Amino acid sequence: LSEFSYMLAFEQSKNEELLVSNLQKQGKTIHWQYEFIELKEFKESIVAVAKQDNNLIQINAKYLIACDGANSAVRQQLKFSFKGGTYSHKFFVADTQLQWDQPYDKLIVAPGVNNFCALFPLYGEKSYRVIGSLPKHFFDKEDISFADIESVVMDTLGIKAKFEAVNWFSTYKLHHRGVDHFREGNVFLAGDSAHIHSPAGGQGMNTGLQDAYNLCWKLAMVLKKQAHPSILDTYNEERLPFARWLLKFTDRGFNIMTSTNWFIKKLRKYVAFNLVGMIPTIAWVRPTMFRVLSQIWYSYAGRSLSGSATKQKLKFRAGDRVPYLGADNIYPSLTDPSFHLVHIHSEPLDNFLLKRISQWLPFPVKLIECPLNKSWLNLGVVSEIFILIRPDNYIGFLFDKLDESDIRAYLNKYFNL
Repeated sequence: LSEFSYMLAFEQSKNEELLVSNLQKQGKTIHWQYEFIELKEFKESIVAVAKQDNNLIQINAKYLIACDGANSAVRQQLKFSFKGGTYSHKFFVADTQLQWDQPYDKLIVAPGVNNFCALFPLYGEKSYRVIGSLPKHFFDKEDISFADIESVVMDTLGIKAKFEAVNWFSTYKLHHRGVDHFREGNVFLAGDSAHIHSPAGGQGMNTGLQDAYNLCWKLAMVLKKQAHPSILDTYNEERLPFARWLLKFTDRGFNIMTSTNWFIKKLRKYVAFNLVGMIPTIAWVRPTMFRVLSQIWYSYAGRSLSGSATKQKLKFRAGDRVPYLGADNIYPSLTDPSFHLVHIHSEPLDNFLLKRISQWLPFPVKLIECPLNKSWLNLGVVSEIFILIRPDNYIGFLFDKLDESDIRAYLNKYFNL
């Protein structure tokens, strides 16, 4: 299903370091220690006020992306709805140094009768992040330390271990809330500013990254005059349904993990997690779980930017993520932040046809020639086909032949021809 067929816990701080490094390589500057104060204009353009120390500055821009988290000041000023609630439980998180006889690269999930805890391996020897729910008698207490709950964690864990050091500890409450639209004027919400949910399934950072990429390639094309501004409406069309599904998915999983119902508590401790241990032996369950948790199952099929003029009975659709082909994997060829045109053929295009394609498309496109081999045949491709792939590696348009009218009919809605 993917060349990355394993679980990777990539810390948010490490992800931020990676993004910062990339921005700096592109010659961009990050203005640290600036506080957003207010938006004065947001309909046709952006006029924002920010503060550094005691100095107010005004920022003029065309668009604004609010990535300012669950307590988004931008979202609050523009009065986006943010419906949902707060879970009654209280939770903790700690970064620790752990000594035990178990391997140090395993994810451990421990269900208790009244609470649960999970241990995630971090980079560095013996480093684990411990998360869990607090017993009820801790709910109203302030200034809790890890030492206060260490015995509870050990009892829930049920494995002989010793916490040698605690580098960071915090308690918190969890919320499940979401907006009913991602855009107001020229302001867009992304990530936690638009939707917050429980950590069940480890979906938060992945979702925020996909929100951002979905929006930003479209913004880039608008700013380069390659696409019409109306393409920005497809951000809400494509990402809002996923946010709504995610809130329901994580809510169900979280309620199972934390329910105080006597039956669910027994089911959780004695049945559910034994079933989880059996998953590797159930052929159809494992790939389904992988698709869901990695989010590669989600499709934009049927949305405005997904079009098809093929008559072949394919096992993939416009709007799907590009299929992974194992040994014939094309993902290494899809790293440029641009459209790609995959031509599956028995004979590659000649220079004349290449020139015609470049004249029809209003944006640069990278051509990838693929022979019609067994991998494509297994996916239902039986003859020549063209796959126009978006910069975020989702299929935009499928067509069997170079027909200018078909291509222009697809492009005409959102792109500047």
